Amino acid sequence: MRILLICAAGMSTSLVVKRMKEIAPEGTIIEYGTGAEVAQKIKNFDVVLIGPQLRYKKDQILKLAEENNVPADFIDPVTYGRIMADKIYQQALDTYEKGKK
Repeated sequence: MRILLICAAGMSTSLVVKRMKEIAPEGTIIEYGTGAEVAQKIKNFDVVLIGPQLRYKKDQILKLAEENNVPADFIDPVTYGRIMADKIYQQALDTYEKGKK
């Protein structure tokens, strides 16, 4: 599975990605990008999660994801702020499964 986390600048998201990589099965690709990069990167991923700092772009990113047939969801601010990588990773899996239906 290829998971993309979208954020504003990448500072805190890099920590989330690092921890997610520690718990994800081997072969899982987890990367992050900024809101400005999402249009170029989205096609290369199976699922997209949006960081809370991009709440103002949420609808725009969800529409872009839908246009590219990539399931997407918004990360809960508390889960993100506490860097709960296990819950964020599970959210990616759940979002992917919902998108396949």
